Amino acid sequence: MTNNNNDSILDLKSLTYVDNVNSNLICCICQYPFVDPVVSPCGHTFCQSCIYQAVDSSAHCPIDRSPLTLTDLEPAVKIINNMVNELLIHCPRADRGCDFTGQRQYMEHHHMENDCQYAYEPCQLQECQELVLKKDLHSHISTCKHRETECKMCKKKMPAFELEDHYKLCPSEIIECSHCDTSRPRLDHANHLKTCPQMPMVCTHKDFGCQWAGDRAGLDTHLTKSCPYESIKHYLHQQQQKEIQLKDELRAVRKENESLKSYQHETKQQLDTTINQLSLLFPGHFALDPDLPLDTQQEVVLTETQRLQHDIEALSATMTSLELKQNMALMTETFRLQEELQSLRAVCHGMRMQMHYLMVERRGAMIAPPPPPPAHPDQEGNGYPYQNRRSWLGKNLLEPFFQSLLTTSSFG
Repeated sequence: MTNNNNDSILDLKSLTYVDNVNSNLICCICQYPFVDPVVSPCGHTFCQSCIYQAVDSSAHCPIDRSPLTLTDLEPAVKIINNMVNELLIHCPRADRGCDFTGQRQYMEHHHMENDCQYAYEPCQLQECQELVLKKDLHSHISTCKHRETECKMCKKKMPAFELEDHYKLCPSEIIECSHCDTSRPRLDHANHLKTCPQMPMVCTHKDFGCQWAGDRAGLDTHLTKSCPYESIKHYLHQQQQKEIQLKDELRAVRKENESLKSYQHETKQQLDTTINQLSLLFPGHFALDPDLPLDTQQEVVLTETQRLQHDIEALSATMTSLELKQNMALMTETFRLQEELQSLRAVCHGMRMQMHYLMVERRGAMIAPPPPPPAHPDQEGNGYPYQNRRSWLGKNLLEPFFQSLLTTSSFG
């Protein structure tokens, strides 16, 4: 059996003593009888926990203020411990009804843990675990709602708190029919009600207007002899099916009508918004006579809207055509410029090749040894040798011209 640990812990500072305690056994700090008493060098006795806390705050004796440290403290003599431990106290569970009194030294480990009948104990049933007084534990187990019980009728075992609800549905409970005063198990009672001859019934054609009421035994006689609706029941059922079908169709039509009304309302709002917007752009066209019927105003607005739509479509087509023409002209001009650029590049390339050839020829002529001077002047009659004239022309005229061509072709 498991004790409640918190309930079994003894608080020595909250005990109630049977007799008045000698003042020499009272701690001057907590004003309770000593608990684990210790003695200071100055001869004063305190509870161990009290003086430890006091020295942590101030390293002086609380009585004479002499210097004091924890190492100076020593356990009190045995007789002081015995005197405080032998003090008679009331059981801490006196408020629950325990009238036990005993020495303080035996209260916690003997009486409270083992003998006290007013300690809280958990119920032994795992599903319950309710805390009850130890003295009431056995009586609680016999009445615990989680104890196992057995239905007296079907012998099924279940917790006690389920038994009452089980009785309401127990298949083995004997049920008495309120119509024919016969009895049978609940399991068979539902089937009995389907065939009970004394079961109150109404005519199967009540929906069509028959007012007959009686028991099940007289229903067949009524249908075969006196019910005016029995002979036309097939026709009545067909009409009933048609009525149901018509109701479904009417419900669908009403739903569609509501949808159309909602759509009409939204369309009217959009039309009013469009009229207001267009009236700002074309005040002359939308200055409608407010006395005109609403249908006429709507037709006028619709006609103007269609005309504006056609104009917008025509403008859009014209803009598309102009854009195509502009793109074609731009494409043609681009192709022409590309062809001219290719032609200029070809001309520049040819001139660059010719210039390269002439430069190579000139460099070769400059590197080769000069030919011997001619014996007579040049036949052209200008008095200058032909070779010197060619060198002068190449240096002063051709070379600057070719350099300019090279620069132009490189930028091209």
